[in-house]
Amino acid sequence: MPNRMVLRALTGDLRGQEFAVNGPAHWIIGRSRSCSLRLPGDATVSRQHCLIEMDPRGVWVQDLGSLNGTLINGNKISRAKDRPDQDTTYVQTSRQELNDGDELRICNNVFAVCLHEEPALDCKGTMRATESSHEFDLSQGA
Repeated sequence: MPNRMVLRALTGDLRGQEFAVNGPAHWIIGRSRSCSLRLPGDATVSRQHCLIEMDPRGVWVQDLGSLNGTLINGNKISRAKDRPDQDTTYVQTSRQELNDGDELRICNNVFAVCLHEEPALDCKGTMRATESSHEFDLSQGA
């Protein structure tokens, strides 16, 4: 199973940057300052848009009830929906598996997903932009 994921930004404000993550880890992508990977330049991205998790079984993405959705290879993944009784409580959706070569779209931001199996590393859950000085510590989660 992969223990390293690289998200390569193909479009959007982060275009050309790569973000490497060593698992296990989980993080939230969105516009909020509290997100592990921020997309502040795109107003169509929700504050907390989606959750990505990497565990020994694989890499997963889950939409967090965003208005515009999250897509894998052009297919919208399921998202949190209102309960049938129109209560404001959301029903948690299942997560969708990410595979090597997938395309992850978060509004106007498209990322190529590259999964690797590498020897165990000392760092736990560190995300680093390879073409900029951005670094994210994900060891505590998002």
